[in-house]
Amino acid sequence: MDKKVTKVSPADPMDTIENMESPSHGKSLISLHYNEEAVDAENVGAAPVETMTYQQRWIRDNIKMRVCTKFVEKPTNVNSDLLPPVRVPGKGLPGIQSEAEPICRCGYPRSTHGQSLSSGTSGMEDWKVDTHTKATRTNAFGTVEFLGFGENERNYVRVDVDTKMKDMMELMMDVWGLEKPNLLISVTGGAKNFTMKQKLKEEFRRGLMKVARSTGAWIITGGTNAGVMKHVGEAVRDYGLVSASTNPIIVIGVATWGCIQNKEDLTDSECRGKWPASYRLGKKQRPKESFLDPNHTHFVLVDNGTQHQFGVEIPFRAWMENSIANMKTNTGKNASVYVPVVLLVLEGGPGTLETAHQAVANNTPIVIVQGSGRAADILAYAYQNSIGEEIGATDQEGKTKKITQTIFDASVEAEIRNQVEENFGKKNLVRHCEMVKETLKNRDLVTVFEFSIGGRGSSKDIDRAILQALLRANKDQIFDQLKLALAWNRIDIAKSEIFTDDRFIQYKEGVNRHRNKDVPSMLFEIMQSALILNRVTFVELLMDNGVNLKDFLTKKRLLKLYNHRDLYDSSSNMMQEINKNTQLYQLLDKIRRKNGNEKYISLVDVGCLIQDLIGDFYTPWYLLDPKVRDLDVEYLLDGVSAKCMGMPGIKKGILSMATGQKQETVENELLTSDEYQVPDFDNPFQELFLWAVLLNRQEMAKILWKGGKDATAAALVASGMLNSLSRQTDDTELAKKLKENSQEFSNLAIAVLNECYDVEEKKAQNLLIRELEHWGAATCVLLAVESNNKKFISQTACQTLLNNVWMGHLSLDNQLLQLLLCVFIPPLIFPVIKFKGDSDQDGIENLQEKGVLRDKKRKLEKQKTLSSIPVKEEKEDLQVDYESKPSNLSFWKKLYYFYTAPVIIFAHNVLSYVIFLGLYSYILLVKFNKDVSNEEIILIIWVFSIFAEEVRQVTDRTFSNWTPCSLLSQYSIYERITIYRTSTNQNASHIINPSASNNTQSFRGKNHSFHPPQKMQSSSTKNFNTKLHSYITDPWNIVDVATIFIFVMGIVLRFLRFDSTLEAARCVMALNLVIFFFRILHIFSVHKQLGPKLVMIGRMLKDLLYFIIILMVFVVSYSIAAYSVMYPNSELSIVLVYNVMRLGYWNLYGELFLEDIEREEPDCSFDDSVYSNGSLPRCPSAVSRYAVPILMGFYVLFCNILLLNLLIAMFSYTFEITQMDTDSIWKFMRFNTIREYCDRTPLPAPFCLISHFYLLLQQCSSKCCKQRSNQINSLIKRFSSDKARELVQWENMIADAFMNRLELEEKKNIENRVINTQESIHELFFKLDELQDLQATSGSSGQAPISKAPVNQVVRMPPQMDKRLLALEEQMQQSTVALNWIMKILQEQEKNTRVAPMLEDKRENEKQKKEKDKALVKNTVEERKRLNYKARLPCYPQSLINRFPVPDHKVSWEIPFPEYDPVIYEAPEVKEHPYWADTIDLIFMKPEERIGKIKFNEYDDLNKVNRKSYVGTYQVQDGLPLNPTGRTGLIGRGLLGRYGPNHCGDPIVTRWKRDDIGNVVMKEGKKVLEFVAIFRKDNKLWSIPGGMCEPGQKVSQCLKAEFTEEALGSLVEDSNMEEKIKSDLKIMMEEGEEIYKGICDDPRNTDNSWLETVVFNYHDDTGKVLHPFLLRAGETVEAASWLEVSSSLMLHSSHLYYVQLVAEKLNAFF
Repeated sequence: MDKKVTKVSPADPMDTIENMESPSHGKSLISLHYNEEAVDAENVGAAPVETMTYQQRWIRDNIKMRVCTKFVEKPTNVNSDLLPPVRVPGKGLPGIQSEAEPICRCGYPRSTHGQSLSSGTSGMEDWKVDTHTKATRTNAFGTVEFLGFGENERNYVRVDVDTKMKDMMELMMDVWGLEKPNLLISVTGGAKNFTMKQKLKEEFRRGLMKVARSTGAWIITGGTNAGVMKHVGEAVRDYGLVSASTNPIIVIGVATWGCIQNKEDLTDSECRGKWPASYRLGKKQRPKESFLDPNHTHFVLVDNGTQHQFGVEIPFRAWMENSIANMKTNTGKNASVYVPVVLLVLEGGPGTLETAHQAVANNTPIVIVQGSGRAADILAYAYQNSIGEEIGATDQEGKTKKITQTIFDASVEAEIRNQVEENFGKKNLVRHCEMVKETLKNRDLVTVFEFSIGGRGSSKDIDRAILQALLRANKDQIFDQLKLALAWNRIDIAKSEIFTDDRFIQYKEGVNRHRNKDVPSMLFEIMQSALILNRVTFVELLMDNGVNLKDFLTKKRLLKLYNHRDLYDSSSNMMQEINKNTQLYQLLDKIRRKNGNEKYISLVDVGCLIQDLIGDFYTPWYLLDPKVRDLDVEYLLDGVSAKCMGMPGIKKGILSMATGQKQETVENELLTSDEYQVPDFDNPFQELFLWAVLLNRQEMAKILWKGGKDATAAALVASGMLNSLSRQTDDTELAKKLKENSQEFSNLAIAVLNECYDVEEKKAQNLLIRELEHWGAATCVLLAVESNNKKFISQTACQTLLNNVWMGHLSLDNQLLQLLLCVFIPPLIFPVIKFKGDSDQDGIENLQEKGVLRDKKRKLEKQKTLSSIPVKEEKEDLQVDYESKPSNLSFWKKLYYFYTAPVIIFAHNVLSYVIFLGLYSYILLVKFNKDVSNEEIILIIWVFSIFAEEVRQVTDRTFSNWTPCSLLSQYSIYERITIYRTSTNQNASHIINPSASNNTQSFRGKNHSFHPPQKMQSSSTKNFNTKLHSYITDPWNIVDVATIFIFVMGIVLRFLRFDSTLEAARCVMALNLVIFFFRILHIFSVHKQLGPKLVMIGRMLKDLLYFIIILMVFVVSYSIAAYSVMYPNSELSIVLVYNVMRLGYWNLYGELFLEDIEREEPDCSFDDSVYSNGSLPRCPSAVSRYAVPILMGFYVLFCNILLLNLLIAMFSYTFEITQMDTDSIWKFMRFNTIREYCDRTPLPAPFCLISHFYLLLQQCSSKCCKQRSNQINSLIKRFSSDKARELVQWENMIADAFMNRLELEEKKNIENRVINTQESIHELFFKLDELQDLQATSGSSGQAPISKAPVNQVVRMPPQMDKRLLALEEQMQQSTVALNWIMKILQEQEKNTRVAPMLEDKRENEKQKKEKDKALVKNTVEERKRLNYKARLPCYPQSLINRFPVPDHKVSWEIPFPEYDPVIYEAPEVKEHPYWADTIDLIFMKPEERIGKIKFNEYDDLNKVNRKSYVGTYQVQDGLPLNPTGRTGLIGRGLLGRYGPNHCGDPIVTRWKRDDIGNVVMKEGKKVLEFVAIFRKDNKLWSIPGGMCEPGQKVSQCLKAEFTEEALGSLVEDSNMEEKIKSDLKIMMEEGEEIYKGICDDPRNTDNSWLETVVFNYHDDTGKVLHPFLLRAGETVEAASWLEVSSSLMLHSSHLYYVQLVAEKLNAFF
């Protein structure tokens, strides 16, 4: 049976969605749901079910839309002419009408409703969203492409107005894949197009995009292509999309679905989404509809089942913004903050005023863009012309606090009223004016951005205004502000607003006085987040403002940094996955698995990685300290130990041994680690520096490098590590970046070294050879050599050091000729050679030893008194001072110094080697026969001595000084750490292990219980292997091994006594001689010209090897081809291979073998029996005479011309590259030679065997006697602690000075100058544009150009002129005051004296205006009370519920309001039925069930509640009481407990305000009144101390109780005065006078519950009753104070009206 294809209109939600579930539409269901080919123009982009993505499935399953379920025809006389024409996609189909179609009350035409829906009578039946709509699967989602605006696709979705915010957050974060914002900017303003000044528009766009890019903010707007939304979209288009930033700007449009024009393009009839949907912006916009803005990135289209009803999205948007604000930023576990929200107000109408009012009520800061028009300008005017007056109030503890109260002058209020009336009309005038005032009740939440050329409103200030608004909202929470600045990555805000000289320091001092331990902890958490997030400037700022890295960096925090623990999201592993992709994690993970760690990276893993990167000569202390090696990482990070040992962080086996305490004591100390004051790291900068280098965070590493010690060594370590990392990655870009960073640190090391050398040469050389205890006991020279840093070694300081070492004790003034002459004629040493050294060098060495040992002994004795640690006093290796002043030396000293100088050792070895080659050559040429001669025996001994020297180089103990293995028996960093840690406990008597054997070596002495780790105990083997590997990697050492091996082979053949073996031995020995001759090239490395040539030869050999591989392809192919043609069918043999390769190889050198190719009989033979026995050569084939020459021609063409020239080009390139770096290459090679001959024995071969024998005996003696032989190494030096500290401080001082100078030079460079010039030109152009605007405005007004500035324009004048005008204005004001006083005196003295008419008229006009303004304010207060303003505020208190909007003229129940659809709300605490609330929830019952449940308009005996109203009988409709004042937009009880009236009492306690001497203060001829006020916690407003009446409580009792509870708190401290004060208060309370009795206009009122109050005034006329005690806030309020009665006050509810009544009664000023 064929399947039918039925088209279904996508605009018909009932046919597409509802009919799927209806059995009566089975045919439509089959045709739609099971149609395999249902594709038409409307369904383009729809995906089949089996290919739907996760995003499609999730939206289909979780997101709903809302559709009308009952058609109620809308009356045709209700603005039917203003409605847009109905667009029906199914036009032309049977049964569908497109013209004059009836419209439902929901706004949709009849055709969009299902045929089976019931219909209501037109205009007679109420239509409500809650009862006449239902939620169903959404049919509009996917991506939208705006035709004509590029091919970028934006996500969109149609959602139900009641969609849960949890689903919305999941949609945006998981389905759409948005990252958490660090800031939420909600933009509100005019929904219609408006114009701004061009400059203001540009600054708004630029500033908004700057703050969005820099902070990672989300921007939320209305989403349509009009008004402020269009301005935001254009900002994204102009500044956001063209930005080079990789982080996209997120702009979310939240719009009403029913008001979107062409929304049919977004729907899909099969509810599978459109990918993409093609959306076109039309030329003409229909009424009550708007196009979507093409520059937004996401759209949320809110649907409540209606059409053409604006404002549907407002409560949904508020809920969504609140949900986003409840998320936390990704700035670390403890440094994260809730996403801050700021409202940006731009132009706008009454709706914008409501939004701003609601934002301030929710403590959301707002930024007002002045100059944009209408609502924004009104709010800006009110803010700038009101006064923020600080009022001193008393809190619950009796302390005085300052509370800012916004004061409006009567003239300002009048002007606000005029502006509101001018912009919005008289409709809801009072409501709008009060919203403006209440929006400014908390001035800290309001920021006005005023654009002005050259002033605050520069091009960079609007983004600062937004961020400063958020900081002002948290002005008392400095650490929250710091977290916000960190999340935004705005260091400029942190410096200018937080870390000020008078704010942050005072805050820290105040907190420290109270001993608040949370302050450093909070700073530490922020510091850790800054490190993880790579906020370099924040790290530097925190270190400058109170973060001590020694206190900050603990083992736990360092482990967190390496494991990135704080950035893991509990709901996902996103950050962990990102971490796994880094090079550091991959390297550490390999080591972690190799070391057997299951979960986390340990510091031991980090130490192994550092050692692998730098070399085995470098041993990090992570591998030495057992407290680090045996850390339980899982316990530190998770709190749960995986070792099942029950110990927090350290293995049990090490505890008692490490501290000398019992196990339980150690456990208790570890559990209270907060009291353990010893820092975990002595040099925290170094640990963080290594962490930053391993992560390739260059800027962070440089900051930490600047703050640390050992600047040169640290830079060399970083350079070497980065260079090693670059070789271990396959990522080309990463390798390039690593090499660049490595070179930068190398340059820093070189710069610091040169600076030090320029200041003092001797200290600079000491820096190079000083043993670095914090850097693996290495030296700077060793670090540079092992990292192959040729440039560093080639510096003058290094070369000067090498010259001193090379010459030994010989003076540098000795010439080469002098040295050579003395080598050949030793007696000339004494008169010719100059020495450097004292006559009693031994005495100086002894003095040095004694001084160092004395210093060490003093320190160790101090340590013994603390920890009783026995330490063996050993002599240190001392560096001989080569710079001592010369004096007379003894005969034997001169000989010793001469023959032990490395340069002389080198000369002797060269001379010896030349003699050796001569002897070897003589033997081969003259004396090599069967009889062994004496010369041969000497030669064998000589070669054996060479072999012994090579063995010594591998195993020599002196050379091992270059590895930390030899330093383990000396006083290095490990013992200092150990002694330092253990010395904190004076009772550490168990630290000695008496059972330790004498041969057990520790890191310091022999008998310590601190044994090296197992890895280090086997380090001798490892170091031997390492040295062996280092030995064989040297090409010259391979040559040495090859020569010795071949020589042994020749000697073996020599002694076999066969003629054939003798000849073979001769050949082998001849070859061996050639290689020995090659070895002499190594001697040339000390020569500046010949040394680099050896490097060139080596590099060219590498090029040649690669070239031979290519060449052999041609050689082998040609040889086989040519030989096979010339001599076909040859026999396979070794000779055949030789003959084949011989042909092609020698052709390269010009040997063409033409005689062989052209040979003919009888010179050759074709007979195999003839040529096989060698009688005649074989004749080539006849074909080969023609074919082989042709083949040879092409072969020679390619090889000799092409390939050989390629080889020449390669050699030329290698030569040029090497020639450019000749100097550094030679100097680096020279260092290796000098190091080698520093270690060699003074005697050359073969006499060196004597030295080797002596060394062997010395080694055996030291082993047997368990003594260490002290040897001096010229390239490593250990200083005393004082001298080392002085040297480090000197180096740090030089490095700091260099960095400061470098920063100054960078500021003065051309790039920064160009930037400053560009900013100046930019500002100049702005000023020129402003002048042009002024001229254009003047010209358009018909005036002469620039003759008079427009009224509303602000003209900027020079500062000097401005000061002069201000001074002149002050003088004029003083003159006017004086003249007025004179005229007043004259009037009093002479009644006939008349005032000048002009002044009298002016004064009268001002007085009349002032009285008019005051009357207007007074009428406004009364009118606000009459119109029930407070009870109709949009946002209901303490909730996110928005009331149904009720206009002023629709408040009364007598006025019909068919569209009225109030919101149902009862607070959760009310639903719990407390004692003060009704236990019956009438609102949730049916109307017939409510009758009789509660008695209204009478006393309720059951609940003991008076339900009578003070205003008379109120209406009860459907069992619910109606508020007598009218509609409020909300039904139910809200926050009130009782249905109907909720009675309360409000006492107004007053007194006359008096000055310091007791006189009553007067204003405008009336006394000034003060009243007791409390500052509420819920809405942050001042109010009268009143409260609700308890069940059965009288109002008089309520008044007294509430006043005492809220305003008085506790009375005086003196108990004798307390009774008198209470009696006086009782008398005063009994004499109170009723001021008001009726309904209270309160924000908590609803249609069914309202407040009614009785207001009494208790006036203390003399002030004697209230004078003896101070007010104190009760437990339920924040503060209490005396407030001056004034019309400018902003009070809670209708309290200002009550205060006005009191002022009128007492005839006081108001």
